[in-house]
Amino acid sequence: MITTRARCWPLALVMAGAAWMLPGAASAQEALPSYDWGRLAFDTADTDGDGLINEAEMTRDAAAGFAALDQDGSGTLSPAELGEHDPVLFAKVDADGNGLLTFKEVMTNKVRAFDQGDRDDDGGLSFDEMVTIVDMETGEAR
Repeated sequence: MITTRARCWPLALVMAGAAWMLPGAASAQEALPSYDWGRLAFDTADTDGDGLINEAEMTRDAAAGFAALDQDGSGTLSPAELGEHDPVLFAKVDADGNGLLTFKEVMTNKVRAFDQGDRDDDGGLSFDEMVTIVDMETGEAR
């Protein structure tokens, strides 16, 4: 059984930072439930290996993740392209309410989450800060 956190990782990570989550990854999560998918996503985004995701890494990762999820090349993400996701979280990011996410909408949410998540003001997100952001977005306490 997939937990709420696992079900929300695709959308939350597009917003909070991770290009690894592609369609079909949810079934991989079910097949390997003990694997720390959040850690994999974080390590993938942390391209310089310093243990923090800075704004440049976040933006690069968001662009790669967005492009990978945009299966029809429309420049937007539909609920179908995200697979199983939290519709409340989707609506929160969908600022214009048209049922599609633009890269600008995703980045606006990501910058907000980045600013809120960087609690020690060091200009980057640690793994724990990233998990806190995902938990806030999915409504789960850690």
